[in-house]
Amino acid sequence: MERYNWTAIIRKNIFVLGLVGLWPKGTQKYGFNLYTAHAIVTITLFGFTQSLFQTILLLTNLNDVEIVTGIAFLSISEMLVVLKMFYLARNVQTFKRLLITLNGDLFQPKNKEQVDLASPSFKLWNLMYKMLWCSINVAIVFWSLVPFIDKSIKDHNLPFLSWYPFNAKTSPFFEISYVHQTLSICFITSVNVNLDTLIAAFMMYTGAQLDILSDNLRNLEGENFEEELVRCVNHHREIIKFTRSFNDAFNWTIFVQFFASAISIGFSMFLMSTTSPLNKEFYSILFYGTSAFLEILIYCWFGNEVQMKNTNVPIKMYECNWVEASRKNAKELLFFMMVAQRPLTVSALNLFELSLENFLKILKSAWSYFALVSQLIE
Repeated sequence: MERYNWTAIIRKNIFVLGLVGLWPKGTQKYGFNLYTAHAIVTITLFGFTQSLFQTILLLTNLNDVEIVTGIAFLSISEMLVVLKMFYLARNVQTFKRLLITLNGDLFQPKNKEQVDLASPSFKLWNLMYKMLWCSINVAIVFWSLVPFIDKSIKDHNLPFLSWYPFNAKTSPFFEISYVHQTLSICFITSVNVNLDTLIAAFMMYTGAQLDILSDNLRNLEGENFEEELVRCVNHHREIIKFTRSFNDAFNWTIFVQFFASAISIGFSMFLMSTTSPLNKEFYSILFYGTSAFLEILIYCWFGNEVQMKNTNVPIKMYECNWVEASRKNAKELLFFMMVAQRPLTVSALNLFELSLENFLKILKSAWSYFALVSQLIE
């Protein structure tokens, strides 16, 4: 069988992240070069600046309920994306090494049937990627065009409330600010979508490798029993190292994402409850809330897949031809079975596991935020 390229499915993620300055090409690193200069300019101009200006407005108007409810969830989301960019830039070489490991001999499928085992997860990941892209892009279109649609552009209203060190109501500062906000939100959402789905892809890869490992264990038999068992043990060890490596790289990001998603969903529900369905802003908030929902669902779904598929590993050992194995090999298999029963999870600082159970808890927290804000406004 030809070598399988596991990274083909995430080429679009790597392309977009490379375009915005977060994925140096090939073995290139950040340093005194043009790509690093490009990264600093784009991240500062379209990522950090937008987040900073909205945060300043928020902190200087904490007593203004309209401003707080209008931009708090956006400001929190943008600050989180800046944090994600920092962690990716710091750990990009770790991710590149993991992709090399993924395409190594130990992680290669033996036949087409093993490739087919990963196919459902790949299709689901691709579907979620497209849904997240569509929802956030629709929200961006509504946000960017609302001043034109409701004709508030005549009053020089920008798509987003924001602080500026100049009068953004006068020309040409208004036009510059309008273009900057539009480009910034496109930049931030592009980074967010591609980085979130990249992290989910690593969890998907872990699940696929656990499926392949389970299939290899199920087919242990014959004279190569011991040799194949040793290979499976090494494969299992590398899967654990692979999972811990990408989990450690984004521990803090995942931790903050839990709270940011709950707040974003809660504020979105509140703003929709106070906005007429015929209002243009209603749809931008609706699709933004949908994207926040999908964002945390992708994390928790594929994190849950890792847990579930890991529990299948010791079960598949029972299905191999262990009856005809030597006493020594049977003992080795039993010992491996005991080791494989240890849970393998993706977590946030070892406090919250990415699972569907915790996904439901996040939705409950979002409802609590919605109820709290509603009571405060009343």
